[in-house]
Amino acid sequence: MIAEGAISVKAALLNGKRDVHEIYLRRGKDSRDVRFIMKKAAEKGIPVRILEEGDLFSVLSGKSHGGIGAEVSERRNDDLKEGDILYLDGIEDPFNLGYILRSACALGVENILLGKRDYSTMEMQILKSSAGAYDQLNIRVMDDELTELKKRKKAGYTLYGLYRGDDSRDIFDTAFKENALFILGGEKRGIKKEVLDLCDETLFISYGSNFRNALNAAAAADVVLTLRYSQRRGK
Repeated sequence: MIAEGAISVKAALLNGKRDVHEIYLRRGKDSRDVRFIMKKAAEKGIPVRILEEGDLFSVLSGKSHGGIGAEVSERRNDDLKEGDILYLDGIEDPFNLGYILRSACALGVENILLGKRDYSTMEMQILKSSAGAYDQLNIRVMDDELTELKKRKKAGYTLYGLYRGDDSRDIFDTAFKENALFILGGEKRGIKKEVLDLCDETLFISYGSNFRNALNAAAAADVVLTLRYSQRRGK
């Protein structure tokens, strides 16, 4: 598959989540990013092919690559590390997913769980919309989500589901416990019932106005991640 743009190429080169087979560069293209990429490619023994603009557009399908791209492998599945976890249940739009991953990376939640599906057709969209965070985070695509979540509970994680139910607590009145696992559902169907049943607490986002509609998944994730970061800073 092809990664397009300097940010995506740098993310693939630096984070060891995938193999980089070859880099494509428009003839005459020069910038700090390009010089950095060329240096790293030389260190890793990755070939760089210099192409005329017309030839480059036959290799790179997008229009915002900025004259640079790379042929890369699919992303490897990660083992998660210590710390908070964000599980995205049914968020399938690659741009929404990428925006959420960008926020998670920026705000210090580095472990991501995703449901089982083939992400290969959307990987490059996710990588680009996440500004490279997709290749920086620890991301695990689960074979069996319920088994995985039960394992995390047994290991001492508290499962917080973002869900507006009768017994849900206002997220702004919640002090998160150490080793939190946050669960966000897609906008169409939310969190699956069998996943909700595993949650230790369900939380809702209260509004500062009479707005009646739900936030989209990326906006809701920003609230959760920012609040978690704020609480950690206050300790």
